[in-house]
Amino acid sequence: MPDTFPPFGVAGPLDLEGISLARTISRLGVVSGAPATFFWDKSSDLSEVWNFWLGTWFAPILAPAFVNAHRFAGEMRPDEIVAGDLAIDRALPEPFRLRSLSAAAPFLEGKNDMRAHRVWSRVSGKIAAGDSPGHLVTVFALQTALYHLPLASALAAYAWFELESGLPPAHRDRPGTAAEALDLFAAALPQVRLAMGADRDEFSSDAPRLRAI
Repeated sequence: MPDTFPPFGVAGPLDLEGISLARTISRLGVVSGAPATFFWDKSSDLSEVWNFWLGTWFAPILAPAFVNAHRFAGEMRPDEIVAGDLAIDRALPEPFRLRSLSAAAPFLEGKNDMRAHRVWSRVSGKIAAGDSPGHLVTVFALQTALYHLPLASALAAYAWFELESGLPPAHRDRPGTAAEALDLFAAALPQVRLAMGADRDEFSSDAPRLRAI
């Protein structure tokens, strides 16, 4: 899948330029390869699988966890980030859990410039020691927060990464996949807006939730 998708309309704060910038900064050379929590094995309709993932995993579990981790990073609260990471570890079924941990590993490598940051150092140290699992949603949110990326575009970039990583390599290179991916990605934006509209006072690291708006 190409690094730059063709233009498409995104209303409100979720502009293409902001999402593309967040996508670039959040990865820092990490290429989407192995799937994370989203995975399509071509045995069923891609759109149905993606929308099921959005409704079952992204909206109720992953998006609130991302919002929490991003906010706690900005507030210099590493213990709460670790608690949220442990909550995600309990919430994900085993195949999802293992893929999420594997997908997060490249984000933890080669971060010499981040080691001086207290929150990154504390959380990554806990992960290295086995006291925090180190799930993709946690590490992705933490990194985007420490690079001062806005929450809305950072969360959208995370959904984008999940989608790209979950597509088989042969499918990514197929003509027309970029346009197809944009249509699928657009379906995630209402869930991102919903997460952004939730009252943050209602969030906790142990029981993240979304409030309908």
